[in-house]
Amino acid sequence: MRYLSQIYKIVPFCEIPQNNFPYLILRHDVDVSLSAALKMAQMEQELGIRATYFIMFSTRFYNVLEGNNVSILKQISKFGHEIGLHYDPSQYRSYGQNLNETLRIQIYLLQHLIGRKVYSIVRHGPGAMDPFAAINGYINANHPRFRSDLFVHDSCRAWTPLEDLFKLLNRPPRKAQLLTHPENWQDDKISRETLLERFIKNFEEETFTLKKKMKRVWLTDPLVFRYDNLIKMENPTYLFDSTRARADPLFRSENYYRRLLNWYFVNTRIGWRFHKALVKIRSALRL
Repeated sequence: MRYLSQIYKIVPFCEIPQNNFPYLILRHDVDVSLSAALKMAQMEQELGIRATYFIMFSTRFYNVLEGNNVSILKQISKFGHEIGLHYDPSQYRSYGQNLNETLRIQIYLLQHLIGRKVYSIVRHGPGAMDPFAAINGYINANHPRFRSDLFVHDSCRAWTPLEDLFKLLNRPPRKAQLLTHPENWQDDKISRETLLERFIKNFEEETFTLKKKMKRVWLTDPLVFRYDNLIKMENPTYLFDSTRARADPLFRSENYYRRLLNWYFVNTRIGWRFHKALVKIRSALRL
């Protein structure tokens, strides 16, 4: 990147120069790892380089809607990079809905999450005809005018085409597009098989952490704890006897107001403030 920045003006898709000044479009398709994307984005920001990061909604490796992942996207955007949509036509078709409407909704949702306008889109993977190849209103990164001079990518950790990589580094044209996948780039020298195992292991560790979290909820949730204790009783059938509730209006009234109070405590701002104050008091008492 240091070398190429001496030859080109390196730009994201949303800032392609209109003049004839040599430029390189730097593109990243984030298929697997948002954390790797964040690390790459920070390194580029330190080099004064800006790129376009294309984000997927339909990948098993990360969930765009999780709070921590939204924070990562916002941080990448704060570094000055463009965030675009990486759509998967095969997934869109499996929904059985209007393809254009699905695209529009995902673009709107991505804009809502990052607080920035989405200008660029690109298809994930090769395959059948791209339904949005000639879309109006958005930049499609695979349009021929962005790939006509030179287009090089590192998909599956294989430079394609390899001869064009040598051309980019030795006889660079006036315009070029360079695509890399952040997860392909590691601090240590490893094979692509080892890299795959590393990401699968991370995926398994996250799943194991989720499993531990669910088990912890089962052991600490007061409703679950109360239920398990009641079920262990020798004769819990009296719990299902509604005779008292029918015969005792006061019992029904107390139960209703208790639930109403609990609802306000959980779902209102006053309840939240009261809860925070209660936590502070308990912490002070422990000290």
